[in-house]
Amino acid sequence: MVKEGTEIAEETEQMIEQKEPDNPVSAVVDSKEMRAVLLTGFGGLNKLKVTKKPMPDPQEGEVKIRVKTCGLNFLDLMVRQGNIDNPPKTPLVPGFECSGIVESVGENTKGFEIGDRVMAFVNYNAWAEVVCTPLDFVYKIPDDMTFPEAAAFSMNFVAAYMMLFEVANLREGMSVLVHSAGGAVVSLLL
Repeated sequence: MVKEGTEIAEETEQMIEQKEPDNPVSAVVDSKEMRAVLLTGFGGLNKLKVTKKPMPDPQEGEVKIRVKTCGLNFLDLMVRQGNIDNPPKTPLVPGFECSGIVESVGENTKGFEIGDRVMAFVNYNAWAEVVCTPLDFVYKIPDDMTFPEAAAFSMNFVAAYMMLFEVANLREGMSVLVHSAGGAVVSLLL
């Protein structure tokens, strides 16, 4: 067990250093390629590998984002383990949320300029250096919000908002008790 834990820790360190175990990829020279984390099959961390993928080009109505931070949440873990309804086919690049800088936009894409700081929802593929996603799922982030805050904000905020205001139908004058939220109790009054 200790050996397995040590191997996982070493593999994680290699991923952080942006290298593959047998094929260092410390710098991507070809601008037509990018690094991405690839889920090769369902299971543990050993199913995640850093690999090279073709650089995506934005299609009409899409925004191309240079990813600075990507989110990791419960859904990502469930996908990695294959514990969701209708799991996707592997291999795939996981991840549903990211933040970064607009690198380019597709034709007929308005509202974003190169250099804009944004957060985005993506249908997988967030765990890559670059993503392209429809502009309807891209949002500018405030200057005082960090990239990690923006990447963590999107999925968590939307889930909480939907549960409170669409599922529970919370309205002005109502209150709600949220228990077990990060090991604490929260009371909201509207």
